[in-house]
Formats: sequence, C-alpha cells, structure tokens
Amino acid sequence: MAFADYGLSFNNEPGTVSARKLSSSIQTLEDEIYMLRTKMEQSYTEETTFNSDKVIDLSRKLDLKINEYMHVMRRKAKS
Repeated sequence: MAFADYGLSFNNEPGTVSARKLSSSIQTLEDEIYMLRTKMEQSYTEETTFNSDKVIDLSRKLDLKINEYMHVMRRKAKS
C-alpha cells in the first residue's frame, strides 16, 4: 500500500501526517510503556504485593500510557 493510503507523507503535504513524526511518537510511547512496566515489575518484586501504593500508582500510569498508545494507533489506522 502507498503512504497516501495511510495519510502519511515524507514531504509534509497538507492533510497528511509526517511518517517520521508519527513513528517517533509511537516509539516514544512504546519506550515509556516498557519503562513503566519494568518499574512496576521491580516494585512488585520489592513489595511482594500488587496492593502497595507504589505498584498501584505505576499500574495506573501504565494504563494511561497504554490507552494513549491505543488512541494514537486507532488514529493512525483511520488516516
């Protein structure tokens, strides 16, 4: 499929999303999700419970990032 099928452009055409910018924001979100997941796993190992405030806080942050990622991916699929 062509980039136009996805609304992507390398030339910053009107009405399109820069492939590089979209790719960069997706990669950033993936990195943040990985970091939060790793921190949550480490916190669970230290606390030995999912009920600690630290683990719950990280879990909430992770949920928000995953939701943000899914929103970006849905927008990408619609363009």
